[in-house]
Amino acid sequence: MKKPFALTALLMALSVMLTGCEKTESDGSNYSFDYAMVGHPESLDPQFAVDECSLTVIGNIYTGLVETDESGTIKNAAALDYTVSEDGLTYSFRLRDNCYWFYDEDKDETVSDDECKPVTAYDFEFAFRRIFNPETCSPHREKYLCLKNAQSIINGNTDYTQIGVHALSDTELVFELDYECGDFLNLLSLTPAMPCNEEFFYSTKGRYGLDDESVMSDGAFFIRQWFYDPYGNDNFIYMQRNLANTEYDRIYPTAVNFYMKDGFSEAQSAFDTGESDVLLSFTCTDKIKEENNVKMYRNYTVGIISNPDNPRYSNMNIKKALAYGIDKESFDGQISEDASKAYGIIPPGITVEGKSYRELVPERNAYISSDDSKTVEYNPQLAVSYYENGMKQMNLQSLENIKLLVPENLMDIEYLHLVTQNWQSLFGFYIGIEEVPEEEFYSRIAEKDFTLAVYPITGAYNSPVSVIEQFSTDKNKFGYSNPQIDLIFDSLNKINDFSENTDAILEAEKLILDTFDFIPVFYKSEYLIMGSGNDDILYDPFTKQIDFRHAKYFE
Repeated sequence: MKKPFALTALLMALSVMLTGCEKTESDGSNYSFDYAMVGHPESLDPQFAVDECSLTVIGNIYTGLVETDESGTIKNAAALDYTVSEDGLTYSFRLRDNCYWFYDEDKDETVSDDECKPVTAYDFEFAFRRIFNPETCSPHREKYLCLKNAQSIINGNTDYTQIGVHALSDTELVFELDYECGDFLNLLSLTPAMPCNEEFFYSTKGRYGLDDESVMSDGAFFIRQWFYDPYGNDNFIYMQRNLANTEYDRIYPTAVNFYMKDGFSEAQSAFDTGESDVLLSFTCTDKIKEENNVKMYRNYTVGIISNPDNPRYSNMNIKKALAYGIDKESFDGQISEDASKAYGIIPPGITVEGKSYRELVPERNAYISSDDSKTVEYNPQLAVSYYENGMKQMNLQSLENIKLLVPENLMDIEYLHLVTQNWQSLFGFYIGIEEVPEEEFYSRIAEKDFTLAVYPITGAYNSPVSVIEQFSTDKNKFGYSNPQIDLIFDSLNKINDFSENTDAILEAEKLILDTFDFIPVFYKSEYLIMGSGNDDILYDPFTKQIDFRHAKYFE
């Protein structure tokens, strides 16, 4: 990629003069927006990308068959409509005829006939064949195991072209499933299910999604420039409105510029100085709320995990002592609205048919001890009893002082002092707090270089099953493995209607919590902070994608 000096100067001038927005319309349209993202996109190939930066960019330049709105409800995107067979094994889609691929070959920013072509069912068929083609090495194959022949293809017994996705014509697409999957439409809204034009893919000669010359858009924006220098500080992606697609769903901004920053502090500084119009943060002061447009999402459950290789703190009696030794009711009045006490694994932000899962399944129904069939809550006498039993079992007089490992910027550390003070008063040992950068935190978790840690859990998309999946052997990142949970997770994937089968999800929650390998403490919020005057910048707190299609600015 070559750095265009004229464009760079223009972008810098726009950012300085307009604080990210070029004011021209009273309805909030025709502005440009800037976003300082943490990190840089590694690949804009939807069938391969996994990092949050890539997913955000892809979400703004691609359109899939369906998408989710802010309530988690599925709605049509490139699809005109769809039907589902009575047995739940066949999904038939009709595509609308006004969703277009656009590649600005002559760089004149106008849409000419030879630069614009309809998105067809064959583009989706090819995308799914790429996912299951062994040469792609897609990390997303297991997401779509419900598709007919998927497991057989992965096992090497069937050719990848036999995956159960079939284009019957340019506008007719059929998915065949091996078993019912209640999350299938959610899965079709995710990045890997975006279309891929076969002709364009092969024209990139192995560079697909790796530079601005190798990306074609069927979404709201197209990439005008992508500059990345691993040794520089001026990396950016500059996107312009895709005029080919504004007829169906009006695209309000003229352009979006992504600046790439090395960490949260740099992104926060960019927002504070007006270089960025939006900031994602786990914390938000009253002053920030007064001066900006803020949206809150309660999408995390924060809990205590123990190193499974540490014989003392992974002792079952000690884990139970820690769980019963947290006085969560005392948190009232001592923590702000960005956190609340938690008794379950699945956070309140997860929805089922537009309702919070926690409304359908009260959290206290999940945190039930198999010892006495009662809710696990503060019980100092029982906590001390478990602690003493653990000491006797290990022939110890006391436990060593340790530090609680915490990722930076996750939450107010004073909240955690409420927990450690409970333990210190009951058990007599000191637990300090060690805050480390997020990258170091997850590296140490993977290397088991910790004793106890504060660990945030959420879903990869808006589904209770996606949260439970974080405890499956294949997906868990802190060493949790339970064959029973793996079996339950497999069965949950085959449920057609979660709203009528919440008991199965509850059973999974109860089983995980009864091992005390994850002790829920807080439900934690995340904030989308938009600069004053900015509105309708949308955020999916599970996929981590920020959507600028309808972004507006009002003076």
